[in-house]
Amino acid sequence: MANNKFFTFLILLAALVGLTSCTDRPDRMFHDFFVSVADETGSETSRVLSTTNNMVATYYFNLVSEERTEPLTVYFDVILGDGLKDGVDLEFQTANRSITFQPGIYKRPFRINYLNHTVDPNKDNTVTIIIKETSDPNITIGYPGPSAKFSKHVITKHN
Repeated sequence: MANNKFFTFLILLAALVGLTSCTDRPDRMFHDFFVSVADETGSETSRVLSTTNNMVATYYFNLVSEERTEPLTVYFDVILGDGLKDGVDLEFQTANRSITFQPGIYKRPFRINYLNHTVDPNKDNTVTIIIKETSDPNITIGYPGPSAKFSKHVITKHN
């Protein structure tokens, strides 16, 4: 009987610890606050078929930070490889090259519409979304650490 009570106590304790560690704020495991960019699946790279026509893909800028009282603006660039042309291979649905996180917002979209156009496999058929800077110098660009993962997202259009 004493073993059953002890076992029940351990289960309840484990459940309590598990429930109290759950949070909708994953940033609590980081000491440095940062902004990153990824596709809808959370990947640092993605691929799009050249035969894709009028498919809008969404890429996300993510802010990992304590709750802010001031907006944060993120400035980025979009670089097309020499094998792609705006209006022929793709169209940017988001024209600005900056996005602003208002207080309480931690995810912002950037959209590209891909058009049906065969690419030259001997050329650079990539689109690179790269974070340049933020309005707050205390926010790290990309994941904290020397590799700065997710400071850019590379999309390859292929046949």
